[in-house]
Amino acid sequence: MIAFLRRLFSGSSASNTLNVRTVKFFFQKSPDKPSGDVRGIDGLDFRVMASGALVQQGRTGADGKIDLRIMPGGVELQLLFKGTPVASYAVKARDAAIEAATSIDGQQRRLRMLGYHLGRTGADGDGVDNSMNVETDHAILQFQADQSIDFTGVVDAGTQTALTTQAGA
Repeated sequence: MIAFLRRLFSGSSASNTLNVRTVKFFFQKSPDKPSGDVRGIDGLDFRVMASGALVQQGRTGADGKIDLRIMPGGVELQLLFKGTPVASYAVKARDAAIEAATSIDGQQRRLRMLGYHLGRTGADGDGVDNSMNVETDHAILQFQADQSIDFTGVVDAGTQTALTTQAGA
């Protein structure tokens, strides 16, 4: 979702526009999309920085969800312990359409969206590299087990449908 915020000054014919996206970001004890279970990590303090400025802060609830506001150019999500960052994540919005679920890179992208680890290969270092490797095989098997699909490691039509449904794309 893209939100536009405009601020007009009295007597001004111009305006400033801020383009901000909000995405749901989940911290949870295991991969996959939360569905009312207890996988969320409760009570994580966080802050979000953009170009060195604080743009958001808070604490996760029982579902582990953060409605993360992503500025153009990306943001840095920091997990805090007693106010000090202990983990940091660079988060950027991707404007390109998601690849088809019939393609390896489309399957990898959906697995990443759901929190499955694919390694650090690929152009963005996120494991999406259009190759069927050990990490992708493992993620597919984990996904199939989590979804109670016959875990064969083969991404058949049923697994493709489940990936698309669970990832929402």
